[in-house]
Amino acid sequence: MQTAATWLGNFKTASDEAVKSHKLILVNFSGSDWCGPCIRLRKEILESSNFTNYASTHLLLVRADFPGRRKIS
Repeated sequence: MQTAATWLGNFKTASDEAVKSHKLILVNFSGSDWCGPCIRLRKEILESSNFTNYASTHLLLVRADFPGRRKIS
């Protein structure tokens, strides 16, 4: 069974953790509810087992989402 990747929403938190863990940071800028290529990237690559397995040991993930239909908190 595949484990979902953990995406952070705060770059400063990810940056601090990256220093401690010696991992790279990957920031995904997305329009999760309106950007077709963003949705496809998420479904086909970012949620794949190959990516999540690699990311779990090599990357800290930050999602910068800019939805068009819902408010950002």
